[in-house]
Amino acid sequence: MQQLSVAAHNIRSMANVGALFRTCDGAGASELILSGYTGTPPDRRISKVALGAEEHVPWVHAPAPADLLQVLEDRFVVLLEQHPDAVPPAGLELPAGRDVCIVACEELFGAEAQLIERADAILELPMRGRKESLNVAMATGIALYLAADLMWGTADGDLASRQDRPPVRDGVLTRGVTTGPAPHRERVHAPAGVQRAPGGSQADTR
Repeated sequence: MQQLSVAAHNIRSMANVGALFRTCDGAGASELILSGYTGTPPDRRISKVALGAEEHVPWVHAPAPADLLQVLEDRFVVLLEQHPDAVPPAGLELPAGRDVCIVACEELFGAEAQLIERADAILELPMRGRKESLNVAMATGIALYLAADLMWGTADGDLASRQDRPPVRDGVLTRGVTTGPAPHRERVHAPAGVQRAPGGSQADTR
């Protein structure tokens, strides 16, 4: 089965990192790559938003650009970026039988040149209002669910309301309460120089 992952490069906000963990868990991503100066668990600011997802989603720390490029080897890289060569969501095409990684970078300066060169596809979300861009965690979530649907499709059984788990309701929000077992995920093998950290995550130990 194709694997889908996310790389968060130079994301300063720990709340955004926590949101990415939770979104990766919901969309079925196999791994979250935290690169550059992006923060890593354990951190209460991540946990406050991730709501335990950081304990279930494997993660890799790739502090240097070379580390990130190494982790991205052999993956089809979709860079989330405003760029003249970008395609809109309806124009994104993913290859069959190849693992895919969504790469999101910090909002102010965008992707570095080497990541633009490495990208197999550049995805840009439309902005129909007055603002120039979306929050990075929200934009990544849209791209992640788009890629998941293109790769695997969406069956009724993927919906939480169709699964054998008790519903959690407190008005509209769950107030951080989640129920049911974590979904099974295949183990992700770390590249050379990257070791698995306690709790199923991975961290660079250099």
